[in-house]
Amino acid sequence: MKRLITLLLSAAMLCTAVPHAVADTQTEQTYEADHAVIYNPLPYVKTENDLFTGTIEKDEPDAEPEGEAPYRSGMHRTGKDFAKKSETPDTHAFWVCTDLNTYTYDRRTFRLAAEGEHFCIWTLPDDTVSLTDEQIERMAQQFGTVIYPSDTERFGPFRDLGGDGKMHIVAYAMNSLSVCGFFDSYDLYSEEEIGIIDPDDADSYNCLPIININTRLAGNEQTVLCTLAHEFQHLILRSAVLASPANTDRLGSEKTVGLWLNEGFSMEAEELSYPGAVAEQGYIEAFERSDKVRFGMSYANFDATSSDVGAYGQSFLFAEYLKALCGETVFAVFLNGWRNETDPDALTEAHMFATLLTDAQKEAIMDAAQYTESIETRLGSDEAVLASKLALTFRLAILLKQEQGIYSIGTQTPEPPVYDGTGRKLEGGGALYLEIKDGSFSIPKDAEAGLVYVLIKNGGIVGVVSAEEPDEGFYVIAAEHDGEWLAIPAEPFDGSTVKGIPIAAPQDGTIRSQDAIGAIFYASHTKNGYRFTCDDEDGEYALTRTDTNKQTLSVAQSDTAFGWMHFADGSDRLQADGYYGRSILYGKISGGFGYYAPAYFENTSFDKVRLLPVSIMRGDTNLDGQRTAADASLILRMLVELSYMNAPMRAAADTDGDGEITAADASKILRILVQLESEEDLH
Repeated sequence: MKRLITLLLSAAMLCTAVPHAVADTQTEQTYEADHAVIYNPLPYVKTENDLFTGTIEKDEPDAEPEGEAPYRSGMHRTGKDFAKKSETPDTHAFWVCTDLNTYTYDRRTFRLAAEGEHFCIWTLPDDTVSLTDEQIERMAQQFGTVIYPSDTERFGPFRDLGGDGKMHIVAYAMNSLSVCGFFDSYDLYSEEEIGIIDPDDADSYNCLPIININTRLAGNEQTVLCTLAHEFQHLILRSAVLASPANTDRLGSEKTVGLWLNEGFSMEAEELSYPGAVAEQGYIEAFERSDKVRFGMSYANFDATSSDVGAYGQSFLFAEYLKALCGETVFAVFLNGWRNETDPDALTEAHMFATLLTDAQKEAIMDAAQYTESIETRLGSDEAVLASKLALTFRLAILLKQEQGIYSIGTQTPEPPVYDGTGRKLEGGGALYLEIKDGSFSIPKDAEAGLVYVLIKNGGIVGVVSAEEPDEGFYVIAAEHDGEWLAIPAEPFDGSTVKGIPIAAPQDGTIRSQDAIGAIFYASHTKNGYRFTCDDEDGEYALTRTDTNKQTLSVAQSDTAFGWMHFADGSDRLQADGYYGRSILYGKISGGFGYYAPAYFENTSFDKVRLLPVSIMRGDTNLDGQRTAADASLILRMLVELSYMNAPMRAAADTDGDGEITAADASKILRILVQLESEEDLH
């Protein structure tokens, strides 16, 4: 039977691992430091918002992992009291996953092996790998007296579909030694809800709160008990999601907590039930030795494999950070917020974080770094900015380990995995830890705009720098070859070939307006990058991808955002659609421009693009490089609709800087010409 399911698994670590123009990165910034953290403040969206760290001065390439993976020790714990088994076992038929590779479910009849006030434990009578009576008694005793009270107190109630207040622990041999157990979120829907979501297979769901346990790992008691605590939290969290009034109209597609944080909470459930268990099982060591973490895996990217489970350790440490900031009640408060929320737009981690933190904590976190205007625009809200900076202070807390405050991670003392490469692209929310051996670090000239560099010396922060970004303003997009320059025209065109406009060579990286007539775009910040616009009497246009071929450009009444990156050699990169596309713009001198898809400017037969800021003289409304009576006349003609001025002309015409163009601006030009006012009176 085919079945679309959502499984939340516990991975066993048995013998496995665990400008002005552009970024004035032209100006070198050097700091005396012994460590640095490089952070991408954007939200994680797979690999669509990667930012390049710039070239880091190293003698050696990216390091390969060394040594063997950490081993999950599976510490055994002892207890005294045992739950009483039922004298006359009942039976019940459950749908269970008999093949974790294909997610194949079969209906099996289980016997009631143990029962407590809040739980039932079910086993297969004919299971080839079954639990012993002693193991069942230990599981019952520990779940009833340790795990159940700990999880329900720290995380909240579960959805009681059976109506008897009981959880069901279904134990059987699974066809995998890498899965300790799982919780299937579809088990938490009622029969009525399942009838709506999947009417064709409505009779193949359990409609009961169930934790599945793999009896193949029963010999490792610590693994089994931690798995119970772990999966029970997943079930409680999903219960909160389904209880939320804001999810009432989203049956089957509820807004839920991100997997990365969900897993962090479940690791915390293990730790709260069995203090020290997470470290004992090797997850902290897995974080410290994780290649994925070392090379900048986002905190929000739960990327765990059988050979690298560093994501579990990273998510656990984030949960520990929240606990250090807000206390042990933080998880219940978070989930109660989700459980009771009525506004669908507020069902976000960012909103819940904002409600957890005190005003003083929020102020300190917001002051930890200054983001560029474009990054804040992309993040979109104060809560999203706070969540991004919270993730940054979490990264710094791992390194600084202060006793209290926003740079404390509590009782944990993990060592951050140090990056020792020459630079890479960081996904949103990703960070690199650098160890600076010679005590001096320079912000790379080719760092992509928006990245945050935190410099640390002797355990204190000595500098926080965001790689700069271009200002909003007027620019020419051009390519140079053998001293000749071509620019993309700032006028409507639609087609596969851009007919370049010859322009004069820039002076000191800037081009004069009179040397760039017909090629001046206005660059403005958007949520996904920058938008380049121009206008004429018929309306506003934007530099955009063509509809027929996404790897070519046009200037039309449509919209494309561009990512903007500066290279150390003075060239720039435009990536279409902000960070949602992979088309790279490059220049070609022989008749136009071309587009290169995979990555950087790797084809040396083509010239690299330059983004040249345009110098506009205030009062020079016709952009001819002079201030004359013709400029005043053009303003007056525009006011009576006899002439049209485009955006750069209007910028030049606003002589008093009040945002409006009036006859007073024309008068000011004339008064300067007859020396009744000075050029210093221009704003």
